[in-house]
Amino acid sequence: MMRFTFIRYLIVFSLTVLILCFLFIYFIASDINEMTVYKETDRYRYYTLTYNEIQNAPRISRSYYFESQPGDGYPPSNAIIFKDTTNAEPLRVYFADLGYIKEKRTQRGMEMWCQPKKACKDRFYLYVDKHAKEVRLTSIQE
Repeated sequence: MMRFTFIRYLIVFSLTVLILCFLFIYFIASDINEMTVYKETDRYRYYTLTYNEIQNAPRISRSYYFESQPGDGYPPSNAIIFKDTTNAEPLRVYFADLGYIKEKRTQRGMEMWCQPKKACKDRFYLYVDKHAKEVRLTSIQE
């Protein structure tokens, strides 16, 4: 009788663990191939998805949010988008202090910044949209 009770509890415990594991994987994997938009107050996404340089970037506006792209065939990227501003100068100073240099060429109106020490593998794109009053800082990891 005691053996039967033990087996029954073991089965119930195993099923509970299996269901919890499935739910955990479902919630984690549901965003795996999609762009994720989040705010700094979403601590889990902020600390797991945001690159260090983006986390430490100066906040040039009170209104901002983050975007993360897993890549899906392209290099993954992470961005911080500042609303209600066109002053990107603090970001330029930040990159210069980190040893990044602004490349002479631009791509679709975006400034490109790279670090020569790392053979310019990690690039940052800085785009100022004066009409929308928005500054976008994007990091692409190659």
